[in-house]
Amino acid sequence: MKLLKWIIKVFKSYTYADKIVSVFCVLAFLLMIVKMMVFPYGFFSFGSSDTYAEGIVAKNGIQNINPLFVDYNDADREVSTLVFSGLMKYDPSKKAVVDDMGTMTLNASKTEYTFKLRSGIKWHDGKDFSVDDVYFTYHDIVMDKDFPNEILKANFDGVTVEKMDTSTIKFKLLKPNIFFTTNLTTGILPKHILNGIKSYDLLQNTFNKLPVGTGPYMVTSPVESFPDGRTQITLTVNPYYYNPISEITNLRIIAYPTADLLTQNMSSYNASPRVTGEVADAFRDNPRFKLLSYELPQYTAVFFNLDKDPIKDNKKLRLALQKAIDKDKLVGQNGILKDKVRVDTPMMELDQTSWIYKSSQEEAQVALKDAGYTFSREKLEDVRYGKDLKPLKLNLIARLNDEGTPQYAETKAVVEFLKSSWEAVGVGIDVEFLSQDDFKTRVMTRKYDLLLVGQSLGYNLDTYSFWHSSQANATGQNFSNYKSFAVDSLIEDLRSVFNIEKRSKEIVQLANFIKDDVPAVFLYRPLYSYATDGKVSGIAMDGATFTSDRFFNIGDWKFAR
Repeated sequence: MKLLKWIIKVFKSYTYADKIVSVFCVLAFLLMIVKMMVFPYGFFSFGSSDTYAEGIVAKNGIQNINPLFVDYNDADREVSTLVFSGLMKYDPSKKAVVDDMGTMTLNASKTEYTFKLRSGIKWHDGKDFSVDDVYFTYHDIVMDKDFPNEILKANFDGVTVEKMDTSTIKFKLLKPNIFFTTNLTTGILPKHILNGIKSYDLLQNTFNKLPVGTGPYMVTSPVESFPDGRTQITLTVNPYYYNPISEITNLRIIAYPTADLLTQNMSSYNASPRVTGEVADAFRDNPRFKLLSYELPQYTAVFFNLDKDPIKDNKKLRLALQKAIDKDKLVGQNGILKDKVRVDTPMMELDQTSWIYKSSQEEAQVALKDAGYTFSREKLEDVRYGKDLKPLKLNLIARLNDEGTPQYAETKAVVEFLKSSWEAVGVGIDVEFLSQDDFKTRVMTRKYDLLLVGQSLGYNLDTYSFWHSSQANATGQNFSNYKSFAVDSLIEDLRSVFNIEKRSKEIVQLANFIKDDVPAVFLYRPLYSYATDGKVSGIAMDGATFTSDRFFNIGDWKFAR
């Protein structure tokens, strides 16, 4: 009571103006307390007029907003696509890479890519963009021997870059490569901020938390982190942008560590781009959202280690393993995974329905017998034995995702289906679910018989990284250790073939070689949905290679009237 009397006495001593200010401050304080109680992890109203928010699932959240490292984190790719721009960009409507910050010309031998930069481009901080920024990004960082992104660095192996004048830069290749332009979609970094930074230190640099780019949106405050594991960033439209400027003034991306948190917080965002399975069902049950379906050039497969016995040099065994898998029972409307589409060739350009392999448990049994594996009369096991009297048992490894995630449930279901299908024909399967680090180590050392994993082809659909014999090593993605002189020749030739008709024929040839050699069982690719509440129009997912490609035409996005 004494405290209250003192407060009243002090308040009466105030002038009229002081009293007004005091009342305003008290009301603001009370409002802040109420806000913290109702919205302890932040506040967003999907009805706000100038802000558009998207929710995504990303266990590790938004970490490094740097275009040179987006291969490691999809959440970083989402943000980097908006903050940075490259010499070229991918146009989903054309399914092709097109000019962006520079206009490209190609010489007659298809080995020199020359870019004339647009004039008047500025960085988010108002500094002029120049050819020095492009040279710095590629020559000083990407092509440096210590640059830590091995995937991006390998794409510029043997390439030289040269500044021709103050607005022109040239890339020289040792031999033609039709896929090279896709590497030039990489966002350019500002030399005036990062000059002097070593390439191997860039990933840990504070620039990645508050970056400066030339893209349609800019970062004005760092990523926010919350107790529930959520991270979010609000981007502001770039007034200097050289393409049409979006009317979406503020764009917020909220990264949730789990799918459960994403679906529990539907009132906090307007859209969610990469939903599938039960998560998609949750959005369907919410009348506020509608779903746009799309596919990406990726697939999941079981890779056979062709350097390991008994798979090595035993094509009939590999054929039997393939024949035993009925994909229609695994995916599709009648399958275990209804939000997946079967895949029968890794050549994503081809119509998958023309490459359907016929599954048959009976034919698998015959192929196993022809391969030299029969059941033993002396042993009661349901596993076949070879002529060396050893049981036919194979090791299958898969990555163990976090329990409760859609990926966890999917992997468990697929492995169980594969194991039961193969055991039904007499093949013993020892399954190992591995942590991310252990899985990576086993893949790099190729210590497995069978490997369940997905592959994403990116913009160029180049199969070099996946099937060329030079990539059958610790850093390569030729997980089958597949080696074929004919396939190597075709893959190399495809890089230099610009004639569409010839390319089409060689792609079919390549698909046939892989089909006949059976280095893997190609299973499925996912069907994704973009859940949107309709606040913004103009969003298109057709032709997307990465989910972030939806931002290609963000200058055309409009608030619903």
